Amino acid sequence: MCVWLQLPLFADDVFVRIGTSSVGGGFYLIGNTIAQLGTEVEKSINFTAVTGGSIKNCINLGNKEVELGMVQSSTVNDAWNGTGSFKEPIKTLRYVTAIYPMPAHILVNLDAGIKSIGDFKGKRVDYGSVGQGIEVNVREMMSVFGLKDEDVRIERYGRAEVAEALKVGDSEAHIWTTNAPNAQVTDMIRSGKVGLIGIEPEKIQEIVSKFPHYAPVVIPAGVYEGYDKDLPVVGAVGSLLTYEDMPEEVIYKITKMIHTNTKFLQERLNYFNSLSLEFALAGMSVPLHPGARKYYEEAGLLTK
Repeated sequence: MCVWLQLPLFADDVFVRIGTSSVGGGFYLIGNTIAQLGTEVEKSINFTAVTGGSIKNCINLGNKEVELGMVQSSTVNDAWNGTGSFKEPIKTLRYVTAIYPMPAHILVNLDAGIKSIGDFKGKRVDYGSVGQGIEVNVREMMSVFGLKDEDVRIERYGRAEVAEALKVGDSEAHIWTTNAPNAQVTDMIRSGKVGLIGIEPEKIQEIVSKFPHYAPVVIPAGVYEGYDKDLPVVGAVGSLLTYEDMPEEVIYKITKMIHTNTKFLQERLNYFNSLSLEFALAGMSVPLHPGARKYYEEAGLLTK
């Protein structure tokens, strides 16, 4: 038979639910790929990827309704401090590993006349589905330009809907921290209806200073058709988290499984292209889980 984690481990199978994103989003693909890896190499753990979003995954981790969760670094920071969308801090969150850098793709409908985030004022801005980290990014970046929720017309499109909304003008702007290149972004740009804008250098420094869970990054030249120069933006980090009470040996096994099978992951999904020991602690703003620390010490990343 199978048991849940509250019962003694390893006498039977262990079930680990991975909070991801809405269907089609990067976190959804990442969670399912990790689950596929687990099916092949870690027989003592049964992985299931479930839909969610950065905010929802933090809440679910706090309530122990999932065992792992994909969360972007800005949302982790808010959850830990009880700011933004979180009324209370979630102090049981623990870091497992960074998965990939997420440059902010600032997508605009080309007919909307938007040249800067400051031009979002009065426009229809997509905050993403409720419970996802997109709205955290939007609010933080807009704040540096003096904009608040009430200054824009908030739209709520899921990942599968946002492309069409931007193309037809139902949404005029959207900030998506994701990998570059991203196939959905490529499709939007090729439509001739949607474009990308960068962030002014002085505003990048202001964002990073005010919100240190971001880093200055670029969307490289040539990644998207028509963009032959690096596009300066800021980036978050897509991270895998767990909660404090997760057994050390389970998280150790999961961390080791991920970092000793990078080839498997990278061959299946380009989100894993930056996955490495050197990148493992990027964007970490909550304590490291002891099980993850055990592996990183074993691998030589951390000293005992």
